[in-house]
Amino acid sequence: MKKNILALQIPSLIGQEQKNFQNLEEYLRSVLFDFNLKPDFLFLPEVWTAGWYPEIFPACADEGRTVDFLCALAKKYSLNIFGGSFIRKTDNGLKNSMPVITKDGSILGFYDKIHLYTPDGEGVISHGKNPCIFDVDGLLTGVSICYDIRFPELFRSYALSETPPHLLVNLSAWPYSRKEQYVHMASSRAIENQAYFLALSQCGEIKNGVFNAGNSCVFDPMGNLLFRLDENRGFIYFTLDTAEVDKVRNTYPNLKNAKVHNLGFDVQYCGRGSLKC
Repeated sequence: MKKNILALQIPSLIGQEQKNFQNLEEYLRSVLFDFNLKPDFLFLPEVWTAGWYPEIFPACADEGRTVDFLCALAKKYSLNIFGGSFIRKTDNGLKNSMPVITKDGSILGFYDKIHLYTPDGEGVISHGKNPCIFDVDGLLTGVSICYDIRFPELFRSYALSETPPHLLVNLSAWPYSRKEQYVHMASSRAIENQAYFLALSQCGEIKNGVFNAGNSCVFDPMGNLLFRLDENRGFIYFTLDTAEVDKVRNTYPNLKNAKVHNLGFDVQYCGRGSLKC
């Protein structure tokens, strides 16, 4: 099975949600039509609606605006969307949440960021508890947000689950000062788990000369670099082939030979008709 993947590396204006909505759709439309692309999936970076500035997260918390916008976008362009993340109001407090929306505009579920980067003040929100594998049009995707990438046991939990994903993603607002670490970890997570790995970060200035990394990249199941962007706005477009994942796992049965399985994570499966994450 082959699927076309589009990932947008974009900047955000701090606290300017409506302007960020507008900028995203304008750039998406330009990319789709100027380059005549036909993606099946769209991926967006972490907290693109508000920008990476945790002290404003409580004021930017959202019960439905982002999801409504993305559902309309999914239907308009017939795209399955992994919507980066936004600060979501829940019954259990504020979460840094990734919405997953199908091309008919339905909400498949949410992944709530498990590992919060407290040195920057992200402790103003509550951490999630459940890793999620999403089955969208037959493509199994294990998700993560930003700081999660530093915890390889999360991704190994996905790979050793009953539904090991073809694609692993990390949607982030990663700091420019540690951009090479981001790329190296993405490569390692691809090799360790024999899956495609998409690492997508915001780009652009955050505030006072502090910048997001950009440098978004994608690796194949052998850890070969397929694409890497620079620090400017841009996009990644590639065709993922699930047969390539199967070939690598059959040729090198590393996951079958794994002996350590108790990694402390209860992986949730999210597909049509299943409970939502």
